[in-house]
Amino acid sequence: MTAQGRGRVEERGDSAGLILLLFALAMLIGLVVGVGAVRYNAEFGRPMALYRGSSAPKEVIDQGYHNESDYNADRLREQAVLTRLLASPVGSQALWENPETGNRGVIWVASEHRGAEICRDLVRHTLLNNAYRNTAATVCREPRGAFPERVAWHQE
Repeated sequence: MTAQGRGRVEERGDSAGLILLLFALAMLIGLVVGVGAVRYNAEFGRPMALYRGSSAPKEVIDQGYHNESDYNADRLREQAVLTRLLASPVGSQALWENPETGNRGVIWVASEHRGAEICRDLVRHTLLNNAYRNTAATVCREPRGAFPERVAWHQE
């Protein structure tokens, strides 16, 4: 092999090294930008949950969910139970379960108080994403005589 031939091999080796260096630099920049974006989107020091390719609103994350689709699926099952339960006497309880998410819970009517309107205190114990959560709510009959469909749960 001539000296001229060896020079071409060395030049190729240097350009391959340069390409690898540029690729590594691009990956590092992408990592820094990605981490910065998650921190930039954080609220109260907690990064947004990004699971299954979707982000979840703060109120969904506060309920213990990683994504909105699991939240919606569980709420449909829970709402069906809650509608029946609100027509039941004080002390009644009902179970709900979602085999798709693995989440489940129990809700019961703890008490009822009457004033200008009839209100009921509800207690809910749930197993969400392998963590137990206890929440409570008070719902009052609307003027047309029905309880509202949406319940504002809060931590006990």
